[in-house]
Amino acid sequence: MPYLAGIRPDRVKGQPNVTDMDAVGSRIRAARQAQGMSLRALAEKVGVSASMLSLIETGRSRSSIPTLYAIVEALDMSMNTLFTGDREGVPVPVAPVAVPAGRPPGGSEMVVVRADHRRRIEMETGVVWEQLGHNDDDGVEFMLVTYPPGARSSDSGRYQRHNSLECAHVVQGELTCKVGFEEVTLHEGDSITFDSSRPHLLENNGTVAMRAVWLVLRHRGSENVDGATAEHLARHLPNIAAMARRPR
Repeated sequence: MPYLAGIRPDRVKGQPNVTDMDAVGSRIRAARQAQGMSLRALAEKVGVSASMLSLIETGRSRSSIPTLYAIVEALDMSMNTLFTGDREGVPVPVAPVAVPAGRPPGGSEMVVVRADHRRRIEMETGVVWEQLGHNDDDGVEFMLVTYPPGARSSDSGRYQRHNSLECAHVVQGELTCKVGFEEVTLHEGDSITFDSSRPHLLENNGTVAMRAVWLVLRHRGSENVDGATAEHLARHLPNIAAMARRPR
């Protein structure tokens, strides 16, 4: 069967749109056990009860955004791992195209995620993350994020913080962003870049669902994302987001 030139069959994502908290929970449990960490020890690091963490690991309860970020950081894993696990996929049949000269044999330059085959994670607040793609650098997460009317990044209204830089471009609705002592409301077409290691809270105070294309760049230890890289990504987000608005 022919494939897209330069794309390995296992790099084309093929799982239907589903919210599979069982899979997310099992990946958290596997990462915890691989590190020899007890349920109680991880719960203490994350700041939740062992019983709540058990419910999340078994898929019987949805996690909040702050808790999910805390789990990821405590286990030194990535959101990409939560979405994809072993990164399985299926081939997409297309007409064969010549492979450009200079590309290494079997090399892959693209990861394709079809519009109706995005991986989804739904939080307890109703916020939905859909994975738009990833590469082998787990420090970069690329998502379509939806906040229903009234939804917040923290159900308690408490500010959260985690070790990353975030870039977002709103394609529908409005989003109020509170970062440190500053507050701004974004509307369709607006973009924002902020250091999420600063206390922040995101909420949709509008009457329609807010959708935004989102990039999360994780800091590695004490290293920060290069400023020029962040500026480049933020500048090109509107072009990426324009594709998300196209009818399927």
